[in-house]
Formats: sequence, structure tokens, C-alpha cells
Amino acid sequence: MIGAEPEPSALTEAVCEACGRGAGDSWIEVPDREYAQVYRARFVHCRDCGSAFQSPMPRPQQLASFYPSNYHSMQGEGLLARMKNAQRVKRLASMIGDADGPWLDYGCGKGQFVLYAAEHSPSRKYFGYEIADHNDVSESAGGAVTLVSGDFQFLLHALPPCRLITMNHVIEHLPDPAETLSQLREKLVPGGIFEGQTPAAGSLEHRVFGTRWSGYHAPRHTVVFSPDGLRKLLLRIGFTGVEVHGAFNPAGLAVSLASLTQLGPIGSIQRKGASWLCWVGLGTLLSPLDLLSGAPGIMNFACRRPEA
Repeated sequence: MIGAEPEPSALTEAVCEACGRGAGDSWIEVPDREYAQVYRARFVHCRDCGSAFQSPMPRPQQLASFYPSNYHSMQGEGLLARMKNAQRVKRLASMIGDADGPWLDYGCGKGQFVLYAAEHSPSRKYFGYEIADHNDVSESAGGAVTLVSGDFQFLLHALPPCRLITMNHVIEHLPDPAETLSQLREKLVPGGIFEGQTPAAGSLEHRVFGTRWSGYHAPRHTVVFSPDGLRKLLLRIGFTGVEVHGAFNPAGLAVSLASLTQLGPIGSIQRKGASWLCWVGLGTLLSPLDLLSGAPGIMNFACRRPEA
């Protein structure tokens, strides 16, 4: 549990991690419905941009304790994962074109995506990064892939200038997204692309499912961006050409739907087996309606470091 109800002043004085402006006095407590953590996250909703962020924000060590050893991003070696990797490689290659330069996948898990990318687009150099208790660098795929683990400053020291930095469902896990993205921006070459995918606060799915919405992913999601809040963050940092639009990702809908079967205050959802495939199938069937609603639950974003 997070403790007593906050004083109204503590909420109105909180600063939105997305747009950087004041937050309103609207807040909710959200339990963990995926990995049964007892901790209940308190999300404050920004009155200006509609994003939601945890307040109090978990400390880094506390945040790390919310991720169990079987966390889904550390798995991802099955057929569905390879299909998602194929879609990402195709989309990113179309964005980059023939421009050379390394790619970084920030929050790479075990490096499944960069290893897949190196296998199917071997002419590039790939980096993957995952936070860890100790610093380490290893090479795979004949030197085409460099996996970096450790603290953020260790990554910045090891990373060359990049053509592309991608965060696939990672930006919402950062306790200080503005600071992290500001430093990563400096690791992009002029014209380099920052790209990713993240849940969308204020979406139809968010309104329908409430605290059972997969986008909260409590307590591991620290900031759940609205499209407006995400644009404001990226522009505030100094990116240009910001684009935010709806994305196809039935797994998010699958988690929201599966949570409806839980009767207790917390629960767990196994992202494997026949039941998970059924939820993903149902999420796939509903995804077109989600996209056509004009307020889909998942959004892609892309922007560039200015040329000069």
C-alpha cells in the first residue's frame, strides 16, 4: 500500500512529468492486475494535458523491485514476439531509408529485437540497453549487436552517435522521462530519429476499462502520456517534426480484457498458453474498432533531432 490519502495541496502542486505544468486534484489508486504486487500506485491526472503520473514517484530501487524475474519483456522468444519484431523492423527501416548509423533499442530486455534486426538487416550496427545492478558490455551476432547493461551513465559512455533510438513500451517506465530523453537526444546525430510506442491516456480503452486498463500497468508505469502530453514533452526537450498517431497492438487490449475476469483487488495474467492466445485473438478482433474510434489505446510516436 502507498499510505494515507494525500493532502489536496500535494496534488495541486505536483508537476506533470509530461507537459511540465501543474497537475489537477484528480487522482486514483491502481492495483497490480498482472503480477500481483501488493503496492497500489497513485496516479495523478494532469489538468492541462490529460496525462497521468505516479505521485509519489517510486524511488529507483523501489521501482526495480516491482519487476519479477518472469517479467514478460524478458521473455519474448515465441511466434508472437517474432511477428512483432518483424513489424518493427519493417516500420523502422522505412523511416530510416538508406541513412547509415547505429540503432539503439532502449529497454531491450534480452536483446531479442536487435538480434532479430541484425539477422534481417545485417548491414547496420545495433545496440541494446537494459538497466541492471552492474555494468556490462557484450557482443553478439558476429559483432553486429552490442548489448549494454548497467546504469544510464554507463550506457551514455559506451554509446556512439546513433541514427535511431527507439523505445518500445519503455518511455512510460521512466521516473524522469524529460531528463532521460534530453540526454539521449544528444546521442543522436543531427537529423537522427527518436521513435517508440506507448499507451495513450484518455483513450477509449482507458475510459472503458478504468483502473483495469492495461495502460496503467501499475505499479511499473510511472507516466502514462496523453497524445497532447507526449507532444509537449518531445517539443519541450527540443525535438522537431513530432508525430503521434494510433498504433495496432492487440496485446494491450488482451490484458485489459483478461483483467475483467479477476474478482480480487489484485491479480496475475499469464502471457502464455491457450488462454493468452484467446485473449490476444479477441484483442485482434477488437483492434480495428479501437483504431477507428479516433482515440486508440496505443500510440506510435516519432521525432528528430534538428539538423542544426
